Amino acid sequence: MVFYTRVISRCLFVCLLMAMQTVVHADISPKATKLVYLEREQGIEPYYVTYTVTNDFIRIDDASDTSGYIIFNVLENKIYSVSHYDKSILIIPEYRSDSSLPNVKTSIEYSKMEDAPTISGKPVYNYRVTTGTGEDSSVCMDIQLVPGLLPDVASVLQKFQALVSGQHVYNLDNTPSEYHTPCYLVDQVFNAGEYYEKGLPIREWHSNERMRQLVNFEAIDVNPAQFIYPLDYRQYSLK
Repeated sequence: MVFYTRVISRCLFVCLLMAMQTVVHADISPKATKLVYLEREQGIEPYYVTYTVTNDFIRIDDASDTSGYIIFNVLENKIYSVSHYDKSILIIPEYRSDSSLPNVKTSIEYSKMEDAPTISGKPVYNYRVTTGTGEDSSVCMDIQLVPGLLPDVASVLQKFQALVSGQHVYNLDNTPSEYHTPCYLVDQVFNAGEYYEKGLPIREWHSNERMRQLVNFEAIDVNPAQFIYPLDYRQYSLK
């Protein structure tokens, strides 16, 4: 196993702290919270994704791709993936399936990051999930999060992740068994976002080399029309 250390830049936390404090001390009652993430994947340029979150909805917009957007309806527990290209909407409903992780030994390390500056007066923690033991162990996800930061937002984001995980579990048999590595199962399939119960993630690393970093959030007023999908688009589901 190759051992490595990921160092979080102090400048990153300082810049993020300055952006966040302007929101925390604002004397307004926000109707929504807008979160901007910088995401990185293998083989493509980094891109920004915006999450507009209320108690009842999430809208996800990719700044690099204006061909569609995603709506998560919390009350319906459904995801609507809108494509302007072919005027269609993929509906992802709740998949009720066995969510237990099969035959994979996992361990979780959860510790305070002593050298990281506080954010809105709250400390930063590291949440790391590994599989296996000893030389056969592998890091599957490494997440820095802030307990108590935007708890309502974290709760809605966890519901979204749990719904996505349910779909992946339901469709697991469609993936060739040779790809069913322990980290694939833990991170890409049976990842129901339990870490959101610890706090709001501000930086994530996943075993498929996908990284996500929260660069800003702010309280905003929203137009309810933002959470409405085109009624004349063709709707379909993979279920």
